[in-house]
Formats: sequence, structure tokens, C-alpha cells
Amino acid sequence: MFKRIPSAPPGIVAFEAEGEITDSDYKTILIPAVETAKEALGKVRVLLRFGPAFKGYSAHAMLDDTMLGLSHWNDFERLAVVTDVDWIAHGVRLFGPLIPAKTRIFPAGDTEAALDWVSA
Repeated sequence: MFKRIPSAPPGIVAFEAEGEITDSDYKTILIPAVETAKEALGKVRVLLRFGPAFKGYSAHAMLDDTMLGLSHWNDFERLAVVTDVDWIAHGVRLFGPLIPAKTRIFPAGDTEAALDWVSA
């Protein structure tokens, strides 16, 4: 499930991933938040945190993640990922340079620094 990070400033789509992320989590939480921010601001700034409560993605959620990125290819301005989960960090390092948004990985525990960066 995606849980909103309450310390995020207005205009920042900020969520913590907990448990297994599913298709429903994308369709009812993350995608609507991204689309609302796009409508209100034009460009979207996102912070996603993957901590110890994160257990993985369902196969359909992985497809949803890909489709979200492709359907909003030019809508993202900044993407901050807070994680010590190796495969998440490696994926961001691999695909981050391919997307037009600025991306940055922050170690677990650096959520405030990530919020500062994504808000700048």
C-alpha cells in the first residue's frame, strides 16, 4: 500500500510503500495523486520511500508503474527515491537517466533531505 507522507509540502506527491504494492494501490492511490498534481501544477514532483515495511510489487503493479511512467513521460519534473532496497536503487540508477525528469536516490533515513531536494 502507498501511505501519504504527511510532512510533504503542498504540491509534492509523497508516499511510503508498505507491504506488497498492488494494481489497486496504483489505480486508487498513486495514479490519481499524480494526475491531480499534473492538473493543478502542470509538472509533477514525486517522492517515494521504500523502507523496511516494503515487501515488493505484484506483477501487475510493475506493469502499472511502467504504464504510469510512459503515460506521463513529460509530466514529471523531479523524482526522489528514498531507499536502502538494492534492486529499487539499481532500477532508478538504470532508468533514471532515460527519463526527462531529474532523479535522485537518497538513503533510508534521509527523507527530509529528499523532500528539500524534490521541492527546490
